[in-house]
Amino acid sequence: MSSEIEPPEKKPKLTDNINNIYMETIDKCIEQINSSEKNLQPIISDDLSQPLPLIKVFAGHIRDMKNISRIILILNEKIPLKELTHLKRVCRRDIILCPTTFVQNTSSIQEYIETHVTELKDMFEYFKEIDVPMVPPKVTKQYNELRKIWSCHFHRNDYHEKLVSDNFFSLHELKVHKKYMEVVFEIAKWYSVHKGVNFVVNNVFENVNVTVVVDPKRVRIVTIAYDYREEHPMQHSAMVAIDNVAKTQNGGVWTTECDDHLLPGIEKELIYHLKYKFSQFIIGLNRTNSHRAKGGPKTDSVGEKGGPKSDLCEVKSGPQTLLKKENGEKDGPYLCTGYDIYMLKEPCMMCAMALVHARAKRVFFCFKNSVCGALCSVAKLQTVPSLNHHFEVFSGFL
Repeated sequence: MSSEIEPPEKKPKLTDNINNIYMETIDKCIEQINSSEKNLQPIISDDLSQPLPLIKVFAGHIRDMKNISRIILILNEKIPLKELTHLKRVCRRDIILCPTTFVQNTSSIQEYIETHVTELKDMFEYFKEIDVPMVPPKVTKQYNELRKIWSCHFHRNDYHEKLVSDNFFSLHELKVHKKYMEVVFEIAKWYSVHKGVNFVVNNVFENVNVTVVVDPKRVRIVTIAYDYREEHPMQHSAMVAIDNVAKTQNGGVWTTECDDHLLPGIEKELIYHLKYKFSQFIIGLNRTNSHRAKGGPKTDSVGEKGGPKSDLCEVKSGPQTLLKKENGEKDGPYLCTGYDIYMLKEPCMMCAMALVHARAKRVFFCFKNSVCGALCSVAKLQTVPSLNHHFEVFSGFL
């Protein structure tokens, strides 16, 4: 009697195991984001969150308080505190004379007063060196700390106070932001299944980034983008996203193999997948009927939820299918003006600067980029005063 030999059990491929790890990691991240009760944290300038610097000054202890008005008038004339106007000159019986660097060429402050401000040579019992705030406080927390050192002027700014609080967004706003970040993770998952990604076992997101551009006023996903830096060194997801936005405005530089006319540069299958999973969002361009340009009747100007209508026509340009409006008008503002940007990882300096030029309103990211992150990890580009545009930055989803 012959016995049938069963075929050996197939061992799962290493790639399959890595894919499973990747999927499980994404699902866990989405679950943690949705279950977290903490608010998102603004990435703000250090001068709002860090202790303010101090400067050494000479102070004189007034002998007779009856002379205080005269002393102040003379000091304001002879030794004005041009760079310390945020400070009150007098605190109890002490009065600020000048920064210590002001009298480096003399042996002591007493000698300087006796030589250059002779009217005050007998007005002080003694002199001392103290530390005072170099710059004005910007939030109440800083003010409460600095006033323990020296009296200073403070003008409350409600926006700054909100930035340093732990409840910047309302519960409803927080829910919306988390949902858009879930879209980001869902796109990463879709590309891993349909396009393949070179995953790293110890850090599944090392070679992955996704960008979603949102018009918050219309609750509309304007475009999405994946990371193609392995094919082109500049095609990081944020750069591709900006280029896709430009395509909605009769611009754009990079060619794509997209054959769908709902969202330029995006695979049709992915659009339908997002349409099915996130039906609460409008996806794609506004519907602007070209009949208006021809004197026709005015029609609905908003696309459909989960699958917008569009009167775009295809214009072939080599291997790329470009999207042009039939009436030649732009759909939307200048690039990303007023738009929110949601990213899986903190952008690099190139991408962050591109978002500045694109006039993004707010940038949200989930993971820090310890190697070249330009908004938190290595630099805080959004806080550079000399830039002609600044956007808000938020993180803390996990």
